[in-house]
Amino acid sequence: MPEFISYGASVPTNFQDSISRNVTITPIILAEFGLDIPTTNTDVVLSGTVGLRSALGAPDVLLRVFRDSAVIGSTISSPFALLEFRNIPLNFVDENVTTGFHVYRLTAQLTTSSITTNATVVGPISFIGKGIRK
Repeated sequence: MPEFISYGASVPTNFQDSISRNVTITPIILAEFGLDIPTTNTDVVLSGTVGLRSALGAPDVLLRVFRDSAVIGSTISSPFALLEFRNIPLNFVDENVTTGFHVYRLTAQLTTSSITTNATVVGPISFIGKGIRK
């Protein structure tokens, strides 16, 4: 029977239009937390939400989840109509995580030209991880 063994969360904001961070071609960190994995045979279930608004053109925004320095999941949100708001849900499973302390990080970056397109993170932003021993 699966057993819940650890929990981590980062919730910079629960509200739409409560933050304004321009998304650039260089990744920006939206949320991060540490998670202790005390035992083997552990999966980490990750979920989150990112509220984005198109500010110019039709931007493609790459959202990535890292464990320490390794990418463990990603999704691209596209295309946006000008000034369109999207609430992007995220769900990933990091399987068989090694024991020890790990940092989970959620980033965003443009994959299209920042001259002709632009997007803004406007909230909500939430990022949660649950360690579950199999």
